Amino acid sequence: MTRRLLPAAGILMAATVLLTGCGAMGASQSPLGGAPTQESGAQDGGAPDLGGGPVEQPSVGIPEAGEDIGAVAGDEDRSVIISGMLSMRVGDPIATADAVVDAAVARGGAVDRRSEGASTDFEPAWATLTVRVPAAEVEAMLTALRALGEVTRVDMGEEQVTAQVRDLEVRVDAARTSVDRLTQLLATAADTETLLEVEAQLTERTSELEQLRSQQRALDDLVAMSTIGVDIRSTTVEGPTGTPSFWDGLVAGWGAFLAWGAAALFALGHAMPTLVVLVVLGLAAWLVVRRIRRRRPHSATPAATAVGNPAPPAAAD
Repeated sequence: MTRRLLPAAGILMAATVLLTGCGAMGASQSPLGGAPTQESGAQDGGAPDLGGGPVEQPSVGIPEAGEDIGAVAGDEDRSVIISGMLSMRVGDPIATADAVVDAAVARGGAVDRRSEGASTDFEPAWATLTVRVPAAEVEAMLTALRALGEVTRVDMGEEQVTAQVRDLEVRVDAARTSVDRLTQLLATAADTETLLEVEAQLTERTSELEQLRSQQRALDDLVAMSTIGVDIRSTTVEGPTGTPSFWDGLVAGWGAFLAWGAAALFALGHAMPTLVVLVVLGLAAWLVVRRIRRRRPHSATPAATAVGNPAPPAAAD
């Protein structure tokens, strides 16, 4: 009898456990899909809902899916450096360069560099400029340049430096705060040793602050004023064009010969005083040597003496 009751008791205990687990799961979840009840919120340490309804979570301003995060910040916070170059062909590059300068100055800009060359027999005239205009006037400046001649190439680009600008601002503020604190410590220094240490640190921090300010000013200038390189070439060539002829080579060779002859004559005239002095000194030395040789007595050589005056025979004993 006892053996028959044991399986029945086991089945009864398993069913009790299953029913208890299902009841706990149903109590922990609400019918609306998982919202915590008032009792569970109180057990977790949160504030109970006194109104009987669900508590609304405050909005944290997270952008929706597909929304541009940079557009939320606004374009006014962006810092970019605009630079590039423009190439063009005109009839008179020198006059066009003057017009480019006038266009830049009229838009609040300036010319950093200008170089030009006139037309030669085999090279057309040219001019190159580096102009700087406010960033807001770049498009207007490009439009003005296109009206001056035939534009053959435009290469403009932007460099994002927002992070560098903000980093410099933070570093400048930190350095300024450090300098202010050291200045206050310098005024309240109790002994000479502390005074000297604070002065040394203040000098170092002040130098760092000035360097950061200099970098900040340079970066702000690059952001505020855009740089445009302008390359101007001529559409025509003055003088002979095409492949040089035989006559052109003959004329060029004759001119080179005349130039060489002129250079040789100049070198000869330049060396003439020195040559005259050397000739006079050489002639004087030759005359002295010749006179010395004439005054030297003539002596017969041993061979000639032996031939002309034979030795007498030895006396017989």
